[in-house]
Amino acid sequence: MAERAPAGRGAGTGPPDDSGGRHGARGRLSTTFASLSERDFAWFFTGNLSFFIATQMQFVIRGYLTFELTDSAAAIGWVTAASALPMLLGSPLGGVVADRLNKKLLLRVTQAVATATAGTVGVLVLLDLIAYWHLLIAAVASGVMFAFNMPARQAIVPQLVPRHKMMNAISLQMGGQNLTRVVAPAMAGGLVAPLGVGWVYVLVAIFFSAPLITEWRLPDHGMTTVRRKSARAHEDFAEALRYIRRDGLMVRLLVLGLVFPLFAIPVYQILPVFAEEVFDAGAAGLGLLAASTGLGGVGGALLVAAMGRYEHKGRLMLLSGVWLGLLYIAFAGLDVLAPAALVLALGSVGGVVMQTTNNSVIQATVSEEVRGRVMAIVMMSFGLMPLGVIPLAYATDAFGAQTALAGSAVIMLALLLGLFLLSPSLRNLRVGAGAKAQLSPARAAQLVAEGKISEQRARELTRMDERPLVDLGRDGPAKD
Repeated sequence: MAERAPAGRGAGTGPPDDSGGRHGARGRLSTTFASLSERDFAWFFTGNLSFFIATQMQFVIRGYLTFELTDSAAAIGWVTAASALPMLLGSPLGGVVADRLNKKLLLRVTQAVATATAGTVGVLVLLDLIAYWHLLIAAVASGVMFAFNMPARQAIVPQLVPRHKMMNAISLQMGGQNLTRVVAPAMAGGLVAPLGVGWVYVLVAIFFSAPLITEWRLPDHGMTTVRRKSARAHEDFAEALRYIRRDGLMVRLLVLGLVFPLFAIPVYQILPVFAEEVFDAGAAGLGLLAASTGLGGVGGALLVAAMGRYEHKGRLMLLSGVWLGLLYIAFAGLDVLAPAALVLALGSVGGVVMQTTNNSVIQATVSEEVRGRVMAIVMMSFGLMPLGVIPLAYATDAFGAQTALAGSAVIMLALLLGLFLLSPSLRNLRVGAGAKAQLSPARAAQLVAEGKISEQRARELTRMDERPLVDLGRDGPAKD
């Protein structure tokens, strides 16, 4: 069959969108949402929003139901641990599976598990058969699901967009997740009274099932990394660890990625103390503070999406991290709710800019063959969050929330500045989006499978033989 270049922008296979170069607000808006012009990513993004709405709603409603059944805060802690531990311990295997199997299939299987789990709990509540041990089992099932779902969910994004839109796509994905943090908890809490817990769980199951429909539209090909079949799972994961150890830049990026889960997310856990003891605002104040962190996160992710062509990623991560620390110190010094919520939102902008940029750079520089396993390691870092929550909680009890947060922010700033001061390569890191490509890897693989283009033509249209611009300043170019 004669080769032909794919056509049709509506299918996500047309020429790259140059609208980012236009002047005015319309051009900037087009740049910010550039990756949504790719049909495959648009379908995935829609399902992704539904998945995280379900996740956030389930988190809220599970704690509420647990307390209703047990009248014990400790019981909520055990249910949370039952979900977190499988996610932390199972992530290495989840990363291996994400690299070995078709990512589209893996997402659909794990989301079917999530749908069935939430639906079962909902039915048990409606039949008045629910017991605490049911919630423990459901939490374990949820944790296992996340251990396999999240590495694939992160590793699939670079397959769905042309390479020059990858950082934009990752930023929008992060923005969508932060948006659900604002919307979903309010939905879950507001629907309990009119619908009841059981029907809210059924609604959660429906949201979990929506990606099963949207991801059906994704290509079947280009979702699997070609690997030797004889390797054992632990050997595969050891290979990823060796890859990271050989790449000094990757080690520094992973260390920098610990700042957010260890110093930013723990702050969210002591917001009830600020609401009650500092601002004397109760549940309404807590809702405002929680919403401000989510809105700030959305703003930060959109900011990163709009700065896709800004190459000085090291400088951006440093400045946004310092911004986060300084705004946390300012927040700790306020005792009036409204300005404090604004400052907290602005601080969240910095935190999400730093974390999203870090994640984007890792995705841009990691080898495709180990991407799922490396992203599993990134996800595992969030399992270390208790290492930040526990000392901050003890310091809050001992010295008060404001002093504890200010001290935590000072420590974070010292570690952040030390890391960048000792690592010129991280400080001077530049990562470019690279030359514009016409096709995403998955769409090109689909066209090859259909016999419409050759593998050589697919490589040309995706520019997969070209490395992204990675420059470490005076330390020299990054290792491929």
